[in-house]
Amino acid sequence: MRITPHFDTAEFRQRAWSKGPAVEYPKEWLKERLTPLCLALEVLREELDGKAMHILSGYRSEAFNKAISGAKLSQHVQGRAADVTVAGVPATRVWAVLQSLVGQGVIPQVRGIGLYSKQNFVHIDVRPTVQLATWGGDFSPSEA
Repeated sequence: MRITPHFDTAEFRQRAWSKGPAVEYPKEWLKERLTPLCLALEVLREELDGKAMHILSGYRSEAFNKAISGAKLSQHVQGRAADVTVAGVPATRVWAVLQSLVGQGVIPQVRGIGLYSKQNFVHIDVRPTVQLATWGGDFSPSEA
């Protein structure tokens, strides 16, 4: 199901893994959680000259998150996060643009921004907090 012009629920489902099947994004969270995330991704995509984005990880079940040693309070488990790459754009640039957009109030729903430069991806989430959580490098905070 298409959420925004460039993002579909299928991109955010949990992929099949060795101990379990693929898991669809929870339908009850589409409006409240996935839509704000996709709208933020659309703004970021536009700011990066419309370059294609690839969702590496969206929704994760508790079991899958635990199996990959994901953060205990992961926003992925809550359906509020995505790890993304942008075609031809280094993660450091994506991260900087994302921080700028949030700082300018263009995408106020974004409350978590993480940079994983060695793996060349950026984490973005729409957690329900006032304070912005940001991190750089190749570590993640406990709430990522």
